[in-house]
Amino acid sequence: MNLKILGTSVTYYTQYDLSEIVSSPVWYTSMDSQPGKFSFSITEDKAVFYRSGDIIEAFADDKQFFKGKIFIRRKQKDGLWKIVAYDNLRYLQNEDTIVFGASTASERFKKICEIQGLSYKISQASSYKCAGVIEDAKTYFSMLSDALDETRTATTYRYFVYDDSGTLKFADVDYLMTNLLLGDESLITDYSYESSIDEAYNSIKVIREDEKTKSRQVFTATSDKTIAVWGKLQKVEKATDADMNANQLQKQANDALKQNNAEATSLSLESIGNMAIRAGNSFTLLLSDLKREWGKDTRKVLVRSCTHTFSPVHTQSMEVEVIG
Repeated sequence: MNLKILGTSVTYYTQYDLSEIVSSPVWYTSMDSQPGKFSFSITEDKAVFYRSGDIIEAFADDKQFFKGKIFIRRKQKDGLWKIVAYDNLRYLQNEDTIVFGASTASERFKKICEIQGLSYKISQASSYKCAGVIEDAKTYFSMLSDALDETRTATTYRYFVYDDSGTLKFADVDYLMTNLLLGDESLITDYSYESSIDEAYNSIKVIREDEKTKSRQVFTATSDKTIAVWGKLQKVEKATDADMNANQLQKQANDALKQNNAEATSLSLESIGNMAIRAGNSFTLLLSDLKREWGKDTRKVLVRSCTHTFSPVHTQSMEVEVIG
């Protein structure tokens, strides 16, 4: 693979090919409200010197995979500058106060991008209208996360936002689905799997205190099925709104039970590098070691985060979620 790295000074309007003086390049992407990141070390050079805000672009075999601005520069006695550039998702960490009427997650994404002056594209628009809300002093990431979570809970449709070389895109998870099969004897070099009920709950109590009458109301949701196996794992929550009626309070308990009454699993993979995979992609994973756990040896997985390390050889580390 031919890796090409360009640097552009926004002060002097000059661009240089840095490929020959860059070492240890790493590209990171995530679905979890984090910007994409491209980091590398660069040797001192009389012709080039980059500052915060300068533009870094990266290409693999002439296909661009990253465009962003320098946010961190670090110098040590070894003569190398450590550079960290973030893509345009970094600007979704900005805080704002916005009043959203009833609107879809993709409409809120569009509004945020236009407020920030960011290039954007909606690949698949969402149709579910989220409830109106006042988002006060919150990050844009948080605002979008709230809308995406509400949409998924109400419809099961799952959308996300990612940066495609400088353009922010809104899409559902099927949009970046691949036909790749990875696993035994196919790119995967190591894995780590964990299943845990250490933070699970199968009994939820929602409590509302009435200050005027000094009384307490308790609404409960339980799973007899998992209590019989795991024992009773109880969590107590306060009513999210003092004006909620009994049906709403019971719904809060039921929703909390649905969210917490499950084993949590994590799966990390180490593999030979493949530029077709980044956070948001999904592929078929074949791991015969986990056939007893899964009941079969292939599962569809979604890449939650992905780190490409380009030297000394191209490898990648992934955190994945089993989705099928």
